[in-house]
Parts: sequence; structure tokens; C-alpha cells
Amino acid sequence: SQALRLDPRSAQAQCGLGLAYQRLERWREAAEAFRLTEALAPDQSVGPFNLGLVLSALGEHDEARRALLRAATLAPDDGEIHEALTSLLAQPASAETATPSGRFSGDLGSFGLPEILEFMRVQQKTGSLVISSRQGAGIVRLVQGRLTSVSAPGVQRLGETLVSRGIISRSDLDAALAIQRADLRQTSEALGSVLLRKRPGDREQLNQAVLQQILDGLAEMLTWREGAFSFHPGTPAEIPSISFDTQSVVMEFFQMTDHNTSRSSST
Repeated sequence: SQALRLDPRSAQAQCGLGLAYQRLERWREAAEAFRLTEALAPDQSVGPFNLGLVLSALGEHDEARRALLRAATLAPDDGEIHEALTSLLAQPASAETATPSGRFSGDLGSFGLPEILEFMRVQQKTGSLVISSRQGAGIVRLVQGRLTSVSAPGVQRLGETLVSRGIISRSDLDAALAIQRADLRQTSEALGSVLLRKRPGDREQLNQAVLQQILDGLAEMLTWREGAFSFHPGTPAEIPSISFDTQSVVMEFFQMTDHNTSRSSST
């Protein structure tokens, strides 16, 4: 406190104060000190990292996850941050309702979509995650823990988006959908990967279109506060040609959300 009186803009002193409060288990004061640490040194991971730990101790897991994701963005190779983030996001593992077949289900009120996705990434799950709410039902498909496609109410289907942009023709879409329908596996090959086999020259456009589809679908489902989820395992398969690291996608989504929120606040 004396150091802060001498230099109120000292991030180091603010962080030290937060650590002192943390040791005394004065969690609210510690959280406030670490918030100020992050504000004073936004390019350093120490503020959001310690804030995430304190918020987790307070039981504010959603805000803790966001803080740790910010810390991981600033220091992606920090093992301590990654361990804390993985530990927090993988909590659904102990509370899921599982069956011998590998299916499991739960309540969105208890576990958020990012936590569920991180659990499946860590477990390298292959299959379909069905999210249902009053707004409708969404489907997230994964192969070995990587995202391959997302569909949600109100989000235009990938095939229709590609046709409307002129990336593929209607006949190309119909042919790709026919291949999908002929696939009898629980988790059929994603549309983007089917199209890429036929149109390798369009890799960049297809890759960007699929990623945007995934981000839009997640954005829709992340607004659902009530509902249920169920995971249906699929046949083990090789990682498709178009797929995305689940943690990277979730981090990118929250970075976009935080950026948009900051812009809205500044205006």
C-alpha cells in the first residue's frame, strides 16, 4: 500500500497487493487488485492469470475462464497458465452423466458450452454434440477433439453460404450432399472436407467459410443460458482436411467478443 501511495501507476505494486490479499484469503480485495494490475499492464499475463485463480476460488468460473483465456493469449507457451486453464475448463468431466457407450449429457445451467468443448478437446472425442434450448437445437461435430462443423438456428447453412457467394455451384453442393447422405457412419465427413476433395484449388476460401460458420454457430449457442446437451460418439476417423483446434477457436471467439465490447464501450 505504501508503494502504491508513492506510485499509483505501478502494476508491480498492485500485483503485490493482490498477492498479499490472496494469501490472507481476502478474495474480493485480491480480485480488484489483479483487475487493476491488468489495466495498468495490459500486455502482461500476470494480471489476468492471478485474477483467474482468484475468481475460480470465488466460484465465478465464467469470469475466471475469460481471465485465464486472456492470460493464455498473452503467454501461449506458459505451462502454469495452460494447466490452470485446462483444470478449470475440464470440470464437466467429473459431473457428466455417462453411459457405457460413451454418450453423456447434462444441463447448460451447470456447464457452459466452452467448458464442454474443452473437455472434449482434452479427451479427443469424435462425434456430435447436440445442444437444445428454447431457441432450437444446434449441432457441433468433432473428430479427435477438433471442430469440423457447427450448425445452429438462425445461421445460414454452409452449403447455402458457399452457393450465395459463388464459391461453388448448386450442382456442386447437391453432389457433395449426396456423398454425405451415402456415408452411413454416425459422424459423416463434414461438407467442407467433401468439397475440398473435389475442389482442392478452393482450399483457402473453403477453409475461411467453414471457420466463419463455426464462429457464427458458436456465437448463437453461447447466448443460450438454459437448455441441455448430449454427446453422441461417432466412428473413430482420421482428422479431416478441414478442421480446427477447439481451444484456438474458442479463444478467437472470446477475443472477438472482448474487442467488440471494448469498441462499444468506447463509443
